[in-house]
Amino acid sequence: MPRSEEKRRLRPFLVGIVVIAAFFAAMWALSRDGYPGGPDECLRLGDCYCEAIGPGIAAQPANSWSNLGFALIGLMVLLDAGRRRRGTSHLAGDDRYAVLYGAIGVFLGLGSFAFHGSMRAWGGYLDVVSMHAFLAFILAYDLARIHARAWPWFTGWFAALFTGFSVAVFLLPPEHGKTLFAGFVAVTLIVEAAVSLPALRPWAPVRIDARRMPWFWAGLGAFGVAFIVWNLSRTGGVWCEPTSLIQGHALWHLLSAVSVGCLYRYLRDEGPPAMIPA
Repeated sequence: MPRSEEKRRLRPFLVGIVVIAAFFAAMWALSRDGYPGGPDECLRLGDCYCEAIGPGIAAQPANSWSNLGFALIGLMVLLDAGRRRRGTSHLAGDDRYAVLYGAIGVFLGLGSFAFHGSMRAWGGYLDVVSMHAFLAFILAYDLARIHARAWPWFTGWFAALFTGFSVAVFLLPPEHGKTLFAGFVAVTLIVEAAVSLPALRPWAPVRIDARRMPWFWAGLGAFGVAFIVWNLSRTGGVWCEPTSLIQGHALWHLLSAVSVGCLYRYLRDEGPPAMIPA
């Protein structure tokens, strides 16, 4: 590979590292005299995911630093973007999809760290928005897969979904935010099922050749286990030990990061759509 081509391929990865470094430098500077802004609503509701809150850059150490798992997955995707692939998926054939996916992976880690590190309302908003950015990507990407549409069509859907849910999160009371997120997850899973089952979408009867289904099931399994751990380790839950160095919510972060990585492999390595025989 020519040197100029190698530099171009590495650019998203290097930018990701710079963004992460700048983020932590900003968080350190903000935390020196105590993070600015009002407290997150989880304090009023009495459910800040169990771990005791202390001073410093990471108010909840385990719940904060475990988000490096998302950042690492995001960087790995950014490093993978631009490599020559034999696959015919959008993620394999167009670097822009992989770069956006990797950037969102990094955003997941930084957004969640902003919340658990600061325990401020602005951190909580960044955390929730990062999760909706990920789901917006998956849903828009699935719609693009079903209709065999390219980048402009995908970005239109992604921008609309991301903007709409970001505004909804801002306007809704915090106690309804989890309901919105759960509904978004359900819709995304239904659309994902429709990708593999053309009978669920008679308006676009094409079969997607998902060649890496083990990656899909591994990602779904990791998320399922993470969801169980998330519920059991909430404040007051059976696995809640506020002063412990090992936190269930931190495990939720790590398992969810694994799920994000598995889903990338599943989407990247799929084959082309094929028309169903008459």
